[in-house]
Amino acid sequence: MGTVDCKSCINIHCFIHKNLSPEWIKSYVKFQISFKQGQHIIVEGSPVLGIYFIQSGKVKVFFTGINGKHQIVRFANDGHILGHRGFGNDIYPISAVAMEDSTICFIDNETLNEMFLSNPKFTFDMMMFYSRELRKMENRMKNIAQMNVREKVADTLLLLIENFGINADNEIDVLFNREDIANTAGTNVEQVTRQLSDFTSEGLIIKQGKKIAIANLEGLKKIISQHNQHVITK
Repeated sequence: MGTVDCKSCINIHCFIHKNLSPEWIKSYVKFQISFKQGQHIIVEGSPVLGIYFIQSGKVKVFFTGINGKHQIVRFANDGHILGHRGFGNDIYPISAVAMEDSTICFIDNETLNEMFLSNPKFTFDMMMFYSRELRKMENRMKNIAQMNVREKVADTLLLLIENFGINADNEIDVLFNREDIANTAGTNVEQVTRQLSDFTSEGLIIKQGKKIAIANLEGLKKIISQHNQHVITK
């Protein structure tokens, strides 16, 4: 664990960098930690010591359900916040794991309280962030409850695209597996495998090793169009 001052941060998308007052940006020094792919950033049930901001990297956020099954509730990348659901509570209700090597900034509870009291804009923008996250979560839970397996898998692929984009080879720009899709869609690996094969046969995707290339983005969006959940611009 090292320290870095916010004013020298190169991530212009960071929530703190965008919303903290210039005076705090100039003076604040935060902790910065490197995590390897597959390493836990937050462990569900551990004490809440503060919240995390992704300086660079890709992360999946999940909770553990019945029989130890994971349910992925969110993906996050550069500039996003982690652990905010636990702020004000005793323990984190979720886990967060790096999907690739990631650099994470950490702010402790005491410093956060000072930020909230000293920076009205930061406090307001954090409140609006919570509001947006709640709306997205409510909308997603409503749609998932109404979707069939085909729609759930298409929706998960679109969610990955929305968060991580598509690279120069038209591949979803993050490493993930069928279990990640199943844990996001609320289904099982066997159903995901069958549905991905169907999408391949229909010319919607192309499986390229461990990655999936998108051959027909509009076709995937059409599958969930009646639920009106995602608007993909990438």
